[in-house]
Amino acid sequence: MNRSIGVGMVCAAALLAACGGGGTNGDTGGGGGATSSSAMGGGGASSSSSSTASGGGGPAPDWATELPAGGSWTELSGSEPFAEWAAANLVPSSGYVGSAPIGAVRDAYCNPVFDHAGKAFYLFGGGHNDGSVNAVFKLDASTLKYSIVVPPTPPSAYPPAYTAPNSPIVYPSGATNGFFQTAETLTDPADLPYAAPFAAPASSHTYSAMSFVDGKMILHYGPVRVADVVSGKWTSLEKDAYGPQLVKFNPNYHEVVLQAGTRTANDPATGKAWTTLVPGDAGLNWRNCVLEMDPATRTIENVVSAKWEVLGDSSIVIGGPYVYVFTPTKSNGTSTATRGWRIDKATRAVEHLTLTGDLPSWPEYSPKQEGIPVFYDGAKLNFWNYSVEADLDAFFRVDLEPKSGAGTEAEPYVLASTREVRPPSGMPSPALTYELTYIAEWGVVLFLPKASEKLWAIKL
Repeated sequence: MNRSIGVGMVCAAALLAACGGGGTNGDTGGGGGATSSSAMGGGGASSSSSSTASGGGGPAPDWATELPAGGSWTELSGSEPFAEWAAANLVPSSGYVGSAPIGAVRDAYCNPVFDHAGKAFYLFGGGHNDGSVNAVFKLDASTLKYSIVVPPTPPSAYPPAYTAPNSPIVYPSGATNGFFQTAETLTDPADLPYAAPFAAPASSHTYSAMSFVDGKMILHYGPVRVADVVSGKWTSLEKDAYGPQLVKFNPNYHEVVLQAGTRTANDPATGKAWTTLVPGDAGLNWRNCVLEMDPATRTIENVVSAKWEVLGDSSIVIGGPYVYVFTPTKSNGTSTATRGWRIDKATRAVEHLTLTGDLPSWPEYSPKQEGIPVFYDGAKLNFWNYSVEADLDAFFRVDLEPKSGAGTEAEPYVLASTREVRPPSGMPSPALTYELTYIAEWGVVLFLPKASEKLWAIKL
């Protein structure tokens, strides 16, 4: 990656250009049609449910049952490095641009999204100066096999001005709508040699701002994009689905898009997407707000706010009846997870929290860790302080039963955190990571450390 931690603070206009925004909204109707084989996934099933689209759940696979409970992170020998697999299966196989044209899908400020019903991860990423591959990849968690469910825009369709992933998509005539266009929308003869076979967005960072609902991957960060993994098509390429909605809640929001560091907690029980409000690139700070959204319709249903000032990226996770948000405090160049709040999913009531006991700390400007991943295992929250070598094989486990307090800003609930050490694993240093996904039915976390590595897993 060529982007340092501090480069996220750019203007909203630059964000739109880098992500392919700045044009028309609405459905595209275009797409490439996913092909079935070892290289291409999807299929022709109905998209009425996420499990249908992804092949369903089923019993725990052998790799999961063979993991020792309470053991260490384990490399899964039956898996393949993502970048190696993609390089061998992308069509076309070359011509993409950026410092890491393929690996950036995982490594460039991107986190896969998990379909809990179908037991599959979906990967989309890259952008900035990192990589231009804009395909959507699927990782079947049962078989550990990759496939391509939405094909990439072929480099032959890149207009001459598109020389890097953050270049604006501008055709020779000057035509632009923010996305790769087809012959149906390119009317000038000078542009037609660069007509794409289907409308598609440029690659971009995703942070962890994606949802998966009814066979569709929805990217909430920047211009909102929707990929149908069953038909293999981009079905919606919107400049700004959320800004116009936000100003109805508060006119001070200025219709900004969701920006660098946005994180989403997807609730498999309700389908809701609880998303941090991060318009920080525009010089604005509403990071103490969380959006309750319906990802299927890209509708903001509520904005829930806490009173604490938020410094940096918040961790957000669904834990039983609550949405938990944790924000770091910073001192002398060190970030520490010390406080947060929980939102009652039913009533949207906010209760403040403070952490005591063993607390994870990491360098404030670490190039590998902006915040701290957290997952819920059905009983406790688990922080993973992966960029600190001493904590790579440990979890900070948070007891959710308050020890004291009233849940108010003045008297927060006190939650106890205990550091649990696992045997040394030898896991390679991961690329920047925003979340871990706990597969509850199997009792494991499945994780891709970086594009050049095989998959690793651990059993709780």
